Amino acid sequence: MESAVKIIICDTEGVSPSVAENLPFITESDRKAAAEYKKESDRVSRLFSAYLKRKYIGEWRISKSGKPVAKGKYFNISHCGGAVVLAIADADVGVDAERPRKTSDDLIARVAKGEECEKAGAGGFLRVWTLKESLVKAQGDGIRGDLRDVPALPENGVKTYGGEKYFSYVAEYKDFTVAVTRKGEEPFSVEMQREKIFG
Repeated sequence: MESAVKIIICDTEGVSPSVAENLPFITESDRKAAAEYKKESDRVSRLFSAYLKRKYIGEWRISKSGKPVAKGKYFNISHCGGAVVLAIADADVGVDAERPRKTSDDLIARVAKGEECEKAGAGGFLRVWTLKESLVKAQGDGIRGDLRDVPALPENGVKTYGGEKYFSYVAEYKDFTVAVTRKGEEPFSVEMQREKIFG
């Protein structure tokens, strides 16, 4: 039976920090941590991230490599302009979500090589970028060395990184590109849901 990765998306566009501070499950320490950020959008993202983790994960800690981890649960979170995304799986998982942005040949050359450059240059830059980011996050040690050496392709399929096999899947949500990568070669389905907090 195919396993599933659950993706929960919170739209944060237009939400003020004062509203986000009153989300369910938010603690005083969450509010203090969010207040450290200068940009309002970063404070809002931090609060929504805490809300999602407290609601769906419970207790967690930050590993030595900087990855949030929980006992008996595998999850990862992504912040991007206008949304916070949580992925929950039955194995190490990474998720990245991005909105359209300007790209240049120089940026593509720093991120991709070979067939990836062709895909990125043909309007697929966000797909290449999010697949690389989600793979690095699933692996858990961060980017070490050249980002071009982190495989993005195949989009929906198995790749090897750091001596381990990972399966990746990429999807669209509104104008976001969302990539999720799970440790192991087994395909998985994606259950994507929008978290409706304010109606």
